[in-house]
Amino acid sequence: MAKQEADYVLGSKEVQQTILVLNLSIAQIDLSITEGDNSVNTLIDSFTYMSQHIQQIQQAGSKLVEMSEQTGDVDNHTNLLLSEASELSAKMQQAIIAFQFYDKLSQRLEHVSHGLTGLAEIVSHEMKVKSESEWEAFKSSVRKGTTMREEEELFELIFDQHVPTEEAIEIMKERMRNRMHQEEQDEEEIEFF
Repeated sequence: MAKQEADYVLGSKEVQQTILVLNLSIAQIDLSITEGDNSVNTLIDSFTYMSQHIQQIQQAGSKLVEMSEQTGDVDNHTNLLLSEASELSAKMQQAIIAFQFYDKLSQRLEHVSHGLTGLAEIVSHEMKVKSESEWEAFKSSVRKGTTMREEEELFELIFDQHVPTEEAIEIMKERMRNRMHQEEQDEEEIEFF
């Protein structure tokens, strides 16, 4: 029995593949946490802003009732209400976008779980752990599970280019910041007719 246990040892290639999958999983979790922190901060800011504007809308509504017989003042308060409602609507849109991160977080963590489950399946069986075809099928399965652009790019950095995990995380954070900045610029350039 002791001899059989001694034969069941991961080779250097299998250990390297195991480490790559773990590094990919770590990077996905780290990026998910970063996105989560950014989105939560946006949500807090958005809801605080909306709360302030709701108070202003309520105050303007109260004044409208008081000044219902003075036309000029009513027009001014009507314009104020429309302006506040418009700003509130814009902040609500930002809040909705920030909530969408939860969907991405859930998907990414599901993919991490799939990858770790597949890794455990291979490593736990002596025949599978030494089979290059099992490792290639597993790697292919992990790659097919990358449904988001950031996941595919992480996979390429870590598996294909063998970039160290910490460096891959920093590269992805920079790409994500650049994309977010570009999206903000694109939104600012949209003209309404």
